[in-house]
Amino acid sequence: MRIMKSILTLISTLFVFGTPIVQAEDRPNFIIVYIDDLGWADTSVPMMISDPDSASDFNQTPHLEKLAQRGMVFSNAYAPAPTCTPSRKSIQFGKTPGRLGYTFVHDVLALQKELSWEDELSLADVVKAADSDYVTAHFGKGMGGDRMDTIGYDLTDEVDGNSTNGNFHGEYLSLKNRESLPSDNPKRMASLEKSSLEFINEYGGKRPFFMMVSHYAVHVPHAARPDLIEKYRKLPRGKYLEDDDYLPEDQISESRKISHWRLQYAAMLDEVDQGLGAIMAAVKKTGQQDNTFIIFTSDNGGGLNPNGTLRGGKANLYEGGLRVPFVVAGPGVRSGVQCDVAINQWDLLPTFHDYAGNEQALPEDLDGGSLRPVFEFGNNAKVERPVEGFVYHYPCYFAPPVTVIRLGDYKLMEHHLTGEQKLFNVGTDYYEQQNLIGDLPAKAAELKAVMDKYLEEIDAEDVQDVYKARFAELDRFEAGAIEQHKKRIERAAGDKQLIAEADKWLQEQLERFDQNRKECRENMQGKTF
Repeated sequence: MRIMKSILTLISTLFVFGTPIVQAEDRPNFIIVYIDDLGWADTSVPMMISDPDSASDFNQTPHLEKLAQRGMVFSNAYAPAPTCTPSRKSIQFGKTPGRLGYTFVHDVLALQKELSWEDELSLADVVKAADSDYVTAHFGKGMGGDRMDTIGYDLTDEVDGNSTNGNFHGEYLSLKNRESLPSDNPKRMASLEKSSLEFINEYGGKRPFFMMVSHYAVHVPHAARPDLIEKYRKLPRGKYLEDDDYLPEDQISESRKISHWRLQYAAMLDEVDQGLGAIMAAVKKTGQQDNTFIIFTSDNGGGLNPNGTLRGGKANLYEGGLRVPFVVAGPGVRSGVQCDVAINQWDLLPTFHDYAGNEQALPEDLDGGSLRPVFEFGNNAKVERPVEGFVYHYPCYFAPPVTVIRLGDYKLMEHHLTGEQKLFNVGTDYYEQQNLIGDLPAKAAELKAVMDKYLEEIDAEDVQDVYKARFAELDRFEAGAIEQHKKRIERAAGDKQLIAEADKWLQEQLERFDQNRKECRENMQGKTF
């Protein structure tokens, strides 16, 4: 199927309406810098000028500030999901995680169905369909399941056997030997910068390109260069900093180091920003600054709370889990302005299709629309999409199962198990403090009708099926552990110590699986969100 798609791409490029291939200099370049778990208010760029807390008073991202000065900041930009894997699939294919059938990290129902997305039209596909001279690259964390080199990317850094690039690749040199990355390359930030610059220097000004730099930072476990940590130790203290953040490193607990040591977090984000600055400088050096879209955003809401004035964070569906930083600069994009139009990352595929000059019709089952009108006209424009609103379907077995729709300024949340609803006007109450469900029942009913229609259209996952798939998975894991124990006993050949070790290992596995079942059953009785 993908081979046929490539053939059709080549044919369409050569013969659409009898026009010749457009020269490289007439096609824009596209760069996405995709950060992992970066919160809406984590950078030094205010995401909302009227809200001082929409920017950090401690973290420094000067290169992002420069990008914002010559481009546009979106105050209402959304990730496709509150966790990474579904977002990373959605951004590639222009569809919601619900439509793609993968709605949360480790979606057991999708895994049970052995779903693959290799035949979906991807970001890489749409630019190459516009012009076969486009060269595409993906560096860094992948989307899980399918490798990036199977969905249209010409160059990737997937070198660890047949595996996709996951979180562990931000910690270790390879999955096989689990040797930690060197201290001068935490979270592979130096490697990603090197790959990015080599790609730009190779193709900038010679061929049109699309490059996605998908960071492992700022996901846990946090890591940063020692020199940058010391830089932040000497800076004026931010309001979220605590005395323990300034202890000598050898006195800081391991749990704090890997998840909430704010000096290290700031240093890690600083190096991400340095990588962005290096990319911007390389693009300018090749003479392509005015012909290149650079987009900086995050795969979900912040993992390190608080997220400014937003409620919640990563892994929940309040604004803190969904609303993300989004800064873009490029040809035709208004400069130095804030746009308040709600956008989503599944809008990027039709946006690239539009700007690359792709003459092929887009699939009818997309959820996104081109952002070109708002890039060029800001708040005076709107995004035309084939569906109404943003629907987030989250039938999760390890968290409250909730479905959300944002339609206009209103956001409806509904718990799958209890039917409890919450309604917020996130246009004004974006911190979600005033539940309007009792005041505006007609508005809630309006949003629910649109939401239910969409869920029916996409044949959305049922949370009860998810629970069943989770229990089936645990049964399978348990059977595998018992079989592995049997083989260990056979290999022990009567050695009492080896037999005891095998028995202890099996007991630990069985206890873990029983605990997993218990947690799932408890979540099935959950009533709050």
